[in-house]
Amino acid sequence: MEFIIVYITTSGTVEARNIASELVSRGLVACVNMYPIRSVFMWEGEVNEDDEVVLFAKTTRNNFEPVRELVRSIHSYELPAIVSWDIEGDPEFLEWIRTSVSH
Repeated sequence: MEFIIVYITTSGTVEARNIASELVSRGLVACVNMYPIRSVFMWEGEVNEDDEVVLFAKTTRNNFEPVRELVRSIHSYELPAIVSWDIEGDPEFLEWIRTSVSH
């Protein structure tokens, strides 16, 4: 698959907006959707629960590594969730993604 969604968790709205703006302005992704979530997770041997904001970034497979590297460099978490999955969709929408990213 050529197109992907990159899923990224963030500490809150301010960080989410900062990361989203950086990704879009640098041409690494075409669009980012932000959603408030509640996460329950294991960290350092303890169960934690926090409010977070998750990002869904639309881009091409070739951009995953540059996206991952940028997010790791500006993210507040020691180990942010940065995962992707392949997508299919309306050909015109996918073409918009392709023409909106610079890599």
